[in-house]
Amino acid sequence: MQKREIEQLKKENARLKAALSEAEYECQRLTIINSNLESQLNESNRELEKNIDILQTMKKDIESLVESLKNNT
Repeated sequence: MQKREIEQLKKENARLKAALSEAEYECQRLTIINSNLESQLNESNRELEKNIDILQTMKKDIESLVESLKNNT
């Protein structure tokens, strides 16, 4: 009877090891995906900051033009 239980435990151990291996692989895969997404987010934030700077400059230019037009009329 013990021999059968030992065999069953060996099978269960092998199944759990395989499941752990799959979980570790999935964790590594998700870590890579997360890293890629973080890089994309950082790049998007840099682009957004550039666009904000450009828009702020354009706003100042427009305000100056409006003021200039008001003074010329």
